[in-house]
Amino acid sequence: MEAVDEIKAKLDIVEYVGRVTRLQKAGRNFRGLCPFHTEKTPSFYVFPDRSTWRCFGSCGEGGDLFTFVQKRENLDFRAALRQLAAEAGVQLSAESAQRRGRVEKLSAIMSAAVDFYQRCLREDGGLAAREYIFEKRGLRQEAADAWRIGWAPDEWRVLRGYLTGRGYDERDILAAGLLVEPEAGGNPYDRFRGRVIIPIADDRGQYVGMGGRGLHGEEPKYLNTPQSELFDKGRTLFGLNLAAEAIRREGVAVVVEGYMDVIGPWQAGFENVVATMGTSLTEQHATLLRRSAKRVVLAMDPDAAGFAAAERAGALFMSFDSPESMARSARSADALFSNSELELRVAPLAPGKDPDEIARDEPEVWARAIADARPYAEFLLQRLMGPEHVDSPVEARRIVDRLRPVLAAVRDPVERAMYVQRISRHLGISEAAVLERIRQGMPAAGRARPRAPETAPDETAAERTLLALLLRHPSLRHEYRGIPATLFTRAIDRELFRRWLADDLVPREEDPVSTRIGELGALRLPPMLEAEAAAWVRKYTSAIGRERFLEHHAAVTEQLAEAEKALGAQRVEEVASLAWQGSITPEDDRDLAETVIEDLQLGLSIHRREEPDRV
Repeated sequence: MEAVDEIKAKLDIVEYVGRVTRLQKAGRNFRGLCPFHTEKTPSFYVFPDRSTWRCFGSCGEGGDLFTFVQKRENLDFRAALRQLAAEAGVQLSAESAQRRGRVEKLSAIMSAAVDFYQRCLREDGGLAAREYIFEKRGLRQEAADAWRIGWAPDEWRVLRGYLTGRGYDERDILAAGLLVEPEAGGNPYDRFRGRVIIPIADDRGQYVGMGGRGLHGEEPKYLNTPQSELFDKGRTLFGLNLAAEAIRREGVAVVVEGYMDVIGPWQAGFENVVATMGTSLTEQHATLLRRSAKRVVLAMDPDAAGFAAAERAGALFMSFDSPESMARSARSADALFSNSELELRVAPLAPGKDPDEIARDEPEVWARAIADARPYAEFLLQRLMGPEHVDSPVEARRIVDRLRPVLAAVRDPVERAMYVQRISRHLGISEAAVLERIRQGMPAAGRARPRAPETAPDETAAERTLLALLLRHPSLRHEYRGIPATLFTRAIDRELFRRWLADDLVPREEDPVSTRIGELGALRLPPMLEAEAAAWVRKYTSAIGRERFLEHHAAVTEQLAEAEKALGAQRVEEVASLAWQGSITPEDDRDLAETVIEDLQLGLSIHRREEPDRV
């Protein structure tokens, strides 16, 4: 938290935002065209006194310096923190700097190894690898170059000699996962020998690991860099560095299992494909994808193992180990979808070919499969019900019970009704019976009417107290999943709220959000039942919205006051009269006329005690 505050103190928000959009003085504040949506009349304000910004136009975005960078650069909070800290010259911590230096050193070693293996591929000893890459797998030279594919000679210590000869410490090479220490002792040897090398980069394009493909039936077929300080499969998606732009452009991220299932489609022009490298999708993966994608499509191998992999990959959203875990996962999926607008779909591919073969040999089939990908819930329903008709009531009840959390997570009532209809037809029982069975395992729809708070909340501390309430009452998570993170001005509070929605409040080392959670937990709040807490959450949410409304009106009123000083009150009144009558004003007065109309409309709304359309 000290670093966050120091960054805000050192960086001028007006100067920073002014690099992106031209700002003009408007009273004590600054006004300009919103950089996040197209507009002709400025509705974007920067408030230097509070170091915040807000658009009062159609996008309604707002926040602090960190949220501006997050939205502008499409970053998460941690990445924005690192970027702004570097610009402000703020050291996040001595330990963090030491860790970053360590990671940079290991990444440099990995990059040197990538260069070495790529050179080996071009030499005489790489003939078998070139035949595999270009003839058997059908890759072109430009694809091999773009993905930096290489060849590890079938020798025990050739990479070790290359790297140590260039001054790299053997202990660091071991830490990067490129060497193996013999169990019986002795000198470390190369991890990759006689394998085609596929480098693994993180989302920023820095090399963090490798995958080695055997050519002669070696086990395992693919040998990966082990988990290390540099490489974490749960936080890395293969190909994201090259796919991010296409994902952002198309709004769709296609997730596959293996390296070639990414490279093959990329060569065929389908550049929005990434791979999980043999692990299930994790929340960290989802965070990476949320930056650019609106839809995630699982396109797995079209055999039984591939479908099982699709279910594993979907385990981020829904798990089926037990009824209890199903219910928890379904609620988490619903919260994740509503907060990030991330949609999960599955594209079952035709049998007989791997994804990379389909994309290269039948690009129209691949494109159609991705475009026609089914919602995950629909895919799962069909998988669980199977093709055969069910005659046993016991089996029918078991299927409905298993599907219950999936159906509960489908928020659209029309979509849910469609699924219920399909289940009913498949099981040969009425829709009413299916719905009744589903409702038996769901919480009651009605809630006790909350007792209205006796006094209005303190609006100046509304955001802080609202977050404290939510932290004290995690049971409200499902009910208030629809609250937008943009309700909170500070980026750190938005990140905290997102973690609260995802039920991810485990303390993390050197994490400003964890510090903020501790601060809010120390606030003294009266004990209250869930219904009372829910009533206060509604009150505070409404109070924050009204505060934004008044903030807009105050900014416009201050602009008019400045205009009166510059032009005189009489001239402003003349423009106001003409504008209110609908008369055409001279071009020089048009901006002033629009400001007058805006002020009058806001004043009337406040007089009628209208709530804002957005918060």
